[in-house]
Amino acid sequence: MAKNLKRYYQAWELRQQGNKLREIAKIMGFKSGENARRMINYVDFIIKERPYRMSNELKRLASKYIL
Repeated sequence: MAKNLKRYYQAWELRQQGNKLREIAKIMGFKSGENARRMINYVDFIIKERPYRMSNELKRLASKYIL
């Protein structure tokens, strides 16, 4: 399944900024927060469990939020 990773990263970044799932869904044009939750969980999984699969873009983005 091809993923548009920029959308996943956008959802993750919005969550790191403190937005609620409903707010993220509204910003990104989803009907509910479930799609946002799924995208955020996917990026969290990549960061925590598979850091060797992180793209340079995600590394740069995550470095702003993860100490």
